[in-house]
Amino acid sequence: MTRSTRTRRALLATAALASAAVLAGCGASETTNYAASDGVDVTLGHLTGDNLMVLTAAKGDPGTMLGALINDGDQPMTVQLGVGSAVVPVQVPARSTVLLGPQQNAPAAPPATTVDVRSVPAPPGALVSVSVASDVSGRTTVQVPVLDGTLPAYASLVPSS
Repeated sequence: MTRSTRTRRALLATAALASAAVLAGCGASETTNYAASDGVDVTLGHLTGDNLMVLTAAKGDPGTMLGALINDGDQPMTVQLGVGSAVVPVQVPARSTVLLGPQQNAPAAPPATTVDVRSVPAPPGALVSVSVASDVSGRTTVQVPVLDGTLPAYASLVPSS
């Protein structure tokens, strides 16, 4: 094998490795987590709040929180959800998901934990601060969207004033 053949092979091998590294980097950038619905997500240790939002008819009216709390840890948690002056404890067993929302009478509807808010401090279309605290995973605050019944999926879930 001549020197120029070895040089070409070395260059081709280097180019192949560089291409693989670039392509691997492209794939890695596509794994960014984002909320795929109207709510927001928050992660706090082994606790994930998924698709969190508050439903209300108007600022100052009663509201309810929608979303899910997911505990992927090995021990149960008590999660405190706070909106305005209301703080509601939610029990989340180990390795399980608790749905948040008003109880529905539909036979196919899974049971949900109701997180009522007496007076929502922001109007629909705005954001409201929600504190999320766990006896296991710590505490954080997240900005959660406030929605009303304009979208058909939420119309029957907005509390009446």
